[in-house]
Amino acid sequence: MTCAKVSVKATLTTTAGETFVGTNDCDYPQPICPRKPGEGYEKCSTICGQRHHAEVGALLAAGPERAAGGTMHVDYHYACEPCQAACAAFGIKEIITS
Repeated sequence: MTCAKVSVKATLTTTAGETFVGTNDCDYPQPICPRKPGEGYEKCSTICGQRHHAEVGALLAAGPERAAGGTMHVDYHYACEPCQAACAAFGIKEIITS
């Protein structure tokens, strides 16, 4: 089930041409997003049961060795600071948003 606010898909393309996809699916999606303007992402996990953001899902699917040097494409969203940091830790060379 997807997030009430926005459905995000992140596709990691490795240097070998493999692709790994992550989404921001929730175990307990709400009909209306419980986050108020300016709030962080805590309610995404505590209320909606979101395990991770789409970018992190793609990184975990690939693993650090395959992810290193790859490119992350994020559909319909921007990469938040924690996701940018996770991409950097996995050695992602570029994040492209659309």
